[in-house]
Amino acid sequence: MRKSALILLGSLAIAVGCGRTKADPVNADTDFVAQYRDSVLRLSDVVRRLPPGISAADSAALIRKIVDQWIEGFLIEDLAAGQIDDMDRIDALTASYRRSLIADSYRRKMRRNGVQPVDVDGVKAYYKAHAAELKLERPIVKGLFIRIPASSRYLDDIRQWMRQADPDSYDALENTGRREATAFRYFADQWTDFDVIAGEIPSRLGDGDRFVESTVDYETELNGTVYMLHLTDYRKSGETMPEEYASPIIEDRMKALHLADYEAGLMKALRASAVEKEILKEGNYIIHRR
Repeated sequence: MRKSALILLGSLAIAVGCGRTKADPVNADTDFVAQYRDSVLRLSDVVRRLPPGISAADSAALIRKIVDQWIEGFLIEDLAAGQIDDMDRIDALTASYRRSLIADSYRRKMRRNGVQPVDVDGVKAYYKAHAAELKLERPIVKGLFIRIPASSRYLDDIRQWMRQADPDSYDALENTGRREATAFRYFADQWTDFDVIAGEIPSRLGDGDRFVESTVDYETELNGTVYMLHLTDYRKSGETMPEEYASPIIEDRMKALHLADYEAGLMKALRASAVEKEILKEGNYIIHRR
């Protein structure tokens, strides 16, 4: 955790409280905020970035963020400069934009490589502990959808197979229905967002929860094309997510948490190292250690 102290001391309170403008002078001893190698961040530069009318409490938090971003940009640039593939293109850009691009590129690389795959047992444990919090925002369904020309000679057969939806009918739909169809979706073994399926149908289906609760088979025709939908299962919005539907969501959530911890630890180590090597010098401001 970083040690705490006053933020920008009295000079910040004076600068923000008095609404100092660009033209106002700043004492050289109090204007220094941070230095990284030959680059210097001054209090006057930071204050100019504060929106007018900001409160003292909000200005403290925003200044802390501005200074952190300024320092971390240099830290990541030094770390990543030799590891980014498109450095030739980046080198042609302006210095500040170049630093931003390098930092963003390296953060993307960390997202790809910085976090190990989430353990399956960990996902299951998370679901067991948090299932009550994992509520559906929209209905989800299982079933079949087909879009087929109304002129197809197999139209009646396909209609029957869609309604029966047994193993033999699935085989027939795979062999004949898929060949005749202009669109065919089989999702009987995978939960699918109902809005995705409804988007395939030109007719307005109304309230999703009400539709999935009251509908097993649905058919409509428009401009010589027949749309058929057969639902085998559903969950309405507000219900607990099924584990198989929640698992990839949990995995993404856990990866994001792991990545945040990884990046925070990396920034802390890089910052400490830069101070120790006297590459980074921090002036009369404080970042509250979190």
